[in-house]
Amino acid sequence: GSLTGSGSIDSNGDFSFSHTLANDLSTEGNETVDIKLFSDSSRSTQVGDTASVAIVDTSKGATYSISTSASTINEGQTLTTSISTTNVAANTTLYYSLSGTGITSADFSSGALTGSGTVDSNGDFSFSHTLANDVTTEGNETVDIKLFSNSNRTTQVGSTASVAILDTSKTPSYKITPSASTINEGQTLTTSISTTNVAENTTLYYSLSGSGI
Repeated sequence: GSLTGSGSIDSNGDFSFSHTLANDLSTEGNETVDIKLFSDSSRSTQVGDTASVAIVDTSKGATYSISTSASTINEGQTLTTSISTTNVAANTTLYYSLSGTGITSADFSSGALTGSGTVDSNGDFSFSHTLANDVTTEGNETVDIKLFSNSNRTTQVGSTASVAILDTSKTPSYKITPSASTINEGQTLTTSISTTNVAENTTLYYSLSGSGI
């Protein structure tokens, strides 16, 4: 129903009209609607008394919560973040971000630093990130997960969830072992390279040099 309209009197001197109140999920307090009747289309000549109806606000404020599959996680593991809401309409799009000191996209082998999800009929959605096992010793880091109601990510909803990323990387080491410390001309010298904490298939480069070489 609209805020203005008209009706024609029937043979009994009556007419009626209907309006359905929106269930808008917005907490705005109780309201009063005043219904007035006029004899002219410009609505300047009121006839009869004003009827008032109280509209009771049955809406409840929306809530948002962020929970993570772990509060601490190792590099190489997968972190799943679950969003739960109440009084948020199904199919509502929410937006998230991951940030923190030293946190970049390179910290994740899958999953972006920003994204969005659509609330299902239960008010939920989830997303996952896999931490990169980067073999770089950089110390523990903290990633902050935030939820927003707008795509510009200026209106945060719910509280920030923080997860500690444990740096399981170890400093690489390299060892060069020749088959002999002295060798005669005509003999074969075999050099063995041993490493720790260096990824398989990493290419290393060597050189031989010296006085008179």
